[in-house]
Amino acid sequence: MKEIRVHKTKNRAPKIDEMPLPPEVAGLPVIKAEPWFLIHPDVKEGMLEGPAFDRQNNLYICVGGPKGNFSKILRITPEKEVTTILDSPTAVPTGIAVHKNGRLFAASMSGELLIMNPDGSGLTALRQHYEGKMLALNDLVFDKSGNLYFTDFSGSVNNPVGGVYRLDASDNYATLHQIAGNLAGPNGISLSPSGDTLWIGETIRNAIIRIDLLPNGLAPRPIDGITWPFYSTGGPSGPDSNKVDSAGNLYQCFIFQGRALILNKYGVPVVNVIVPGREKGKHLCTTNLAFNPGTDEAYITAAGEGGLWIYTFPGLAEGLTLYSHQ
Repeated sequence: MKEIRVHKTKNRAPKIDEMPLPPEVAGLPVIKAEPWFLIHPDVKEGMLEGPAFDRQNNLYICVGGPKGNFSKILRITPEKEVTTILDSPTAVPTGIAVHKNGRLFAASMSGELLIMNPDGSGLTALRQHYEGKMLALNDLVFDKSGNLYFTDFSGSVNNPVGGVYRLDASDNYATLHQIAGNLAGPNGISLSPSGDTLWIGETIRNAIIRIDLLPNGLAPRPIDGITWPFYSTGGPSGPDSNKVDSAGNLYQCFIFQGRALILNKYGVPVVNVIVPGREKGKHLCTTNLAFNPGTDEAYITAAGEGGLWIYTFPGLAEGLTLYSHQ
């Protein structure tokens, strides 16, 4: 990473780059992301979230409006042709996972699990509640058996009511289990290559959570088996969504910070990923990423000053083979 510049001006305190890296990761090696596709040049168009590839290498992505109110899902073909497959006046899709039968499963902050065909047709919405509380679905991931894990992005430090849940594939996603409770804004969610560990980005506590699962894919109790291996300092907001590669490395995006952090399978930070212009306060809304299956090519969403972009960078290993590609 380049040296932080200090600008001395008359009758004014020295000025450093607008977005320096937190001290606990400032000395790590850096991968610089490169532009791949511009969704929209105007920052007023909102945010990007939830990228996911299907078997045909189409990239699906959630798009938010000027106030971050997500309502659309786009499909981007390998030729970079863009089609809107969902434009909902009520749903708030922020995460996408592809079933191996090709259907899209989208987490909606308005409380539904949205299920649709790749062209957006055949839409169904399954509302999710736990003990009378409506869940704000944020991100989701399938395990190797098709069970679906998702985060409930709710709670605060003083009122940690967020959680992690699983829907069973055996009864067409009708049975809901709580995997972990008492969380503050759980956001991103990924499974380890072996399927026995969940990684969660907890935005409000600025932390990354590790949840060790039993052989049946559940936790011993809604609090057991949980550790917080990494806390981040600084930044206007904390961890957002994440992905895991085939070697077990975790790629954790940080919203409003223009970066992702790669941690090894033990949760130790090893590499920074930086989007262009982040030290100048541009493209800071880095929310999520996806691997092009079978490659080490990662694609990260970024928004903010400079427009809505998808950037690409080489990972440390190939992306993990997801349920969609089994």
